[in-house]
Amino acid sequence: MILKNSWALDLLVAIAAVLAAVLVSWATSHPIIPPAPPSELRESVDDPPLLEGNRSDLWPETRAAFVAKNPACAACGKRIDLNVHHLIPFYLRPDLELVESNLITLCREHHFRVGHDPDGPWEPERPSWRAYNPRVIEHAGQVLAGRPILR
Repeated sequence: MILKNSWALDLLVAIAAVLAAVLVSWATSHPIIPPAPPSELRESVDDPPLLEGNRSDLWPETRAAFVAKNPACAACGKRIDLNVHHLIPFYLRPDLELVESNLITLCREHHFRVGHDPDGPWEPERPSWRAYNPRVIEHAGQVLAGRPILR
């Protein structure tokens, strides 16, 4: 059905905005898994990620298939220097290592600055390879939409 009255469309947009705000507020106060404590945080994008446990023999194939299906950074659109980030980290949930719904493609910079910043790239906590951002999908979308990272 096409809405012919602009007031009806305005009302739907307002309702959608309120629902989005409620969802973001709820998701912020209900993280899936709490971030790593500050004592475990790493300081630089150049520090290698810490992997605990062994990767599945299927990881290289899963990673390649995911990048082929999602060939650009979700935060900037770059198509080189790509990493596959686990939404819930491998070291916390190795059982989700190969689950496509737990993956997102990010370039190396955004893998660290968006994917591993526990409170997002606009908040005071610093990124760390031992931390993760439970709102990485939302924050990557905001960066892609033009919201600059200030640090």
